[in-house]
Amino acid sequence: MGPVTGIATSIAAGLMMLAQVAGPPGPPAQEAVSPVTPMIGLEGPELDACGGIGSIGNYQASEVVRSAPDDGAAEADRLPHTTLVWLCEAKGEWQGIVYPSGEFQDLGDCQVSSPVSEARAYDGPCRFGWVRAGQLQLVAG
Repeated sequence: MGPVTGIATSIAAGLMMLAQVAGPPGPPAQEAVSPVTPMIGLEGPELDACGGIGSIGNYQASEVVRSAPDDGAAEADRLPHTTLVWLCEAKGEWQGIVYPSGEFQDLGDCQVSSPVSEARAYDGPCRFGWVRAGQLQLVAG
């Protein structure tokens, strides 16, 4: 074996060891899903800003609330089974919700039980996010 062949063999062996340490390439990086604030007042200025009340209806310990109507969106919160939420904007299989949290403990604190003059993104004071509509049970509305 000549010096060039020996160097090539050493380089190849080194690259194989490096590949084993680094492992296989990971999945391609996914773009982050931008947060989407649910809209209120979509039913017009004569009706409540959010048209109904629902209950987290699955029987798991909690339901994940996403920051956008997408399984790849960031987890915004987890709500226990039977939590009451306002049902606002719907997008496909997703339901935009508004719900009390922290110092705002009652559904009435969320300020969506009265009409608003025009549709707009919800701006508080309660928390909001998105859950799969199939995980909700209609309570009123």
